[in-house]
Amino acid sequence: MTRRPVRIVVAAAVALALGMVAPGPRAGAQTPSFALLTPEEQMQYESVGSGAVRSIAIQSNAGPQIQIAAPQGFTLRSPVDFDIRVSPRDGVAVDMSTLRIDYRLGPAWVNVTNRIMRHAAIAGARLRARGAELPQGDHALRVSIRDAQQRVTQATVRFTVAN
Repeated sequence: MTRRPVRIVVAAAVALALGMVAPGPRAGAQTPSFALLTPEEQMQYESVGSGAVRSIAIQSNAGPQIQIAAPQGFTLRSPVDFDIRVSPRDGVAVDMSTLRIDYRLGPAWVNVTNRIMRHAAIAGARLRARGAELPQGDHALRVSIRDAQQRVTQATVRFTVAN
């Protein structure tokens, strides 16, 4: 039997208690969608690519391993689901409380971690959020996380939404 590091379980419990994480939808329940961008950000939105592209680029990989299982595919329909899985590197515990998700908005990156967390479920070292409404076009998300030794991994996923 594998024991999960106490830090991950405690971080998830604290996040749930503070209302940062929704407990997740019940089996068979319809998942409501949520707007990932504010109305002001929607007006500033500029497509960040050339279309029909899904790529994952690792900018830093000293810390935990990041696997982005969703969004998946080359051209998606909105709403978009997120499934981010993190695994320890060299047996060092992942610190899920350091998970940060930024959205590329023009030349700047906007922190959308709390927006996603309000609609996410965390199970161990996995975050799942369903129903993020995004405008048609190309998008980029940057995911970063640290481990117990403060080693950081950062990855950027690019994808296209066609409505």
